[in-house]
Amino acid sequence: MSQQGSYRIELDRFAISNLGINAVETTKGINDAISWAKSQGFVHVILPSGNYIVRMDPSTLVAINMLSGIHLELEQGCVIMLEGNSSPSYTIVEMRGINNAKISGGKLVGDKKNHVYEIFVKFVRGGINADGTLNNDPNWIRSEVIDRYANPGLLASFRLWSIAGVNATGYQFYQYKDTVSKITLTGSRTNGVFAPASSGGRGWFLNEDKDLSKNNKMIFAIPITAPLTDSQIADIRAKVDNSFYTHESGYGIGSFGSNNIEISNMEISNCTGDGILTGYEKYQLDPTLYTQEQMGQNVLIHDCHIHHCRRQGISICASNDTHIYRNKIHHIGFDDDGVTTNFRNGTPPMFGIDIESMYSETNIPYKTADRPNGFELNYRIFIQDNYIYNNARGHLVNADGTNLLIEGNTFEGVNIGGVSSNPNFANVKYINNSFDGCELWVQGDNFVNGAVIRNGNLRLLDVRGAVAQNCQVKNGLVYGSSVYGYFGSPAVDVATGTFTFKSPHLMGNGAQVSFEQWSGKVPTGISTDKLYYTVNVTSLGFQVSESLGGVPVIIKDAGVTGFNLGRYNYGRCYLSNITVERDWRSDNSLTPNFNLLAAGAVIKDVTVKNYDVSILVPQDYAGRPIVVEGLTLIEGSARFEGCHISNSEFIRAKTPLLGSTDIQLGSSDTKYMRQNTLRNGLFQNLGLVMDGNSLVTGTTFINAVVGKADNNKKAVISHSFFDNSKINFNWLRQNKSAIITKSVFRGVTVTGTAPYISLDDISDLGSTV
Repeated sequence: MSQQGSYRIELDRFAISNLGINAVETTKGINDAISWAKSQGFVHVILPSGNYIVRMDPSTLVAINMLSGIHLELEQGCVIMLEGNSSPSYTIVEMRGINNAKISGGKLVGDKKNHVYEIFVKFVRGGINADGTLNNDPNWIRSEVIDRYANPGLLASFRLWSIAGVNATGYQFYQYKDTVSKITLTGSRTNGVFAPASSGGRGWFLNEDKDLSKNNKMIFAIPITAPLTDSQIADIRAKVDNSFYTHESGYGIGSFGSNNIEISNMEISNCTGDGILTGYEKYQLDPTLYTQEQMGQNVLIHDCHIHHCRRQGISICASNDTHIYRNKIHHIGFDDDGVTTNFRNGTPPMFGIDIESMYSETNIPYKTADRPNGFELNYRIFIQDNYIYNNARGHLVNADGTNLLIEGNTFEGVNIGGVSSNPNFANVKYINNSFDGCELWVQGDNFVNGAVIRNGNLRLLDVRGAVAQNCQVKNGLVYGSSVYGYFGSPAVDVATGTFTFKSPHLMGNGAQVSFEQWSGKVPTGISTDKLYYTVNVTSLGFQVSESLGGVPVIIKDAGVTGFNLGRYNYGRCYLSNITVERDWRSDNSLTPNFNLLAAGAVIKDVTVKNYDVSILVPQDYAGRPIVVEGLTLIEGSARFEGCHISNSEFIRAKTPLLGSTDIQLGSSDTKYMRQNTLRNGLFQNLGLVMDGNSLVTGTTFINAVVGKADNNKKAVISHSFFDNSKINFNWLRQNKSAIITKSVFRGVTVTGTAPYISLDDISDLGSTV
């Protein structure tokens, strides 16, 4: 037969029912038909429309096995439904270690609505002899015969729970082949501990090949320490479940160590675990036996509709070069009503897409900086043009993927977690995505270019070089912190050359650090032009060396308090061209929806309308100033600490927030001593308060008010223009607390007296009339 041929499965020939009956025969028939078609040279196999109920194989926990070189197409109107079962793990369609395969069309429906998470076992009076035969000992009770075939997955690692009203220290279990007798006994244990006191499960003897036929029957026996009546025994319904009690590994489609795979145009729903999962092929006891091919590669998942699964929509757990595009994923972790989420409908994480190989919990020699020739897992993943919405806990999370492109997706609906990526994994790019009612978490060195956020937020979290630009936030926040690697000014032990901080620095030996002296002075023997390595690290302190693992640097003095010591690359946070707005400000309640705590961040071209701004440094800040350039604040207030502000405008038509304290440069708080600078600014119809050490140059004030608290911090304004404005320094009692020099007044009133204020080289143009 031609390798390009198509075969439409003949249902009668393979005893397949498309009426939703005869699960065993139907499952066998579909698998046989695929195998036969491949043997005849067909590459395209079509399953006709209809309803097919399938049963997982009790040994493999798989219903349908895909083969290399086959495209299985489910014809329009074709529905494959998994028969209700009790297995914590299953796969409706599995691709394991195959190549060049495709499945498309139709629907796959898991057994979530009919799944059994535990069974309840009856008991009778009597026990079991050591040889496996039964006895009538009145001081024992024993269970009915448990059939492994009836619940193969659940019983794979079983737990017997303690029984209310039964006083017993433990239990025994006996396993048999086919029938209960002395000659069919395959093994027993007398040391069973009841759950939940024991969370671990018990297994089956002779289980190396997962051959259920070797021992498929079991009986529990319990010695009782207090008598039970026949009626009490008859009422017992003992709970038996699996140690893997979450039952989270029931997959619609599982691709394990397969390459060149395509999954398209399918609807997948109601799985107890994930709609689709990719993983590595199999565990190898000897790590040298793994190959890169066994991780999986070149997987395409597109144009699918995945919904109402318990755990995830799609999980990427190993495969590289994976493309996920034009899919619709929603209501993961929810019942059909879209509201109810409980154990029967959801189990964590409950995300739309989860990228998580869990490589650190395996023996796979994965690729790292120290092992550049290791195996790649979850490299080069492309997630584009998907609609992901209304999921119970989150829409997308990247736990350990490297080189990700997340582009053109729409994320919608409130959830617990934001769209996020582990900060330790590099090259994660978010391009032109939309967020409605949810958050984008910018972490690590994420690159964000283009985000439209409505009723949601842009959050900075554990930033280590992130860039966020061209973002629009409507009715939401830009908030968070960027202080990774900043530790502040340490205490110095000159004798030992040890630097100690108030809080743990979370570094190990060999981390690279640098010194800065924006204020204070570094100790003699230290250079601000060198990189150093940490040595002799403790949780709060360390010494420094000029070479990795070298001898500590000898210092001659403690320097002057106020110098900075931190990771050499701290302060890597870059925000530009960001708009945060709402249509109307109904009151003047403080609403700082652009709210950042940062160390050395660079913020450019930000517009905030009808909200307030707060840009702060940590207390007692000793690091690089925050650079703010091109901030436009409309109908809002602002507070700045440790900032260099330029080319910014602050304008307002509504009533000022707190009289005349709309814009604050610094504060009276002694924890904030660093000078704020502002140049080339404009203030119109609002107040500027220079409570902290502050310098304003080249700025225009129109219908504005300038004031200052009576403290020992200095305020200087130079080369500026005041039009119809008020300068209110009436309450100052510190010498030269405020200085205005080389400026132009028109229609300006000044209150306050020398020597507390100083006006020098002022050109007064008179009134504005």
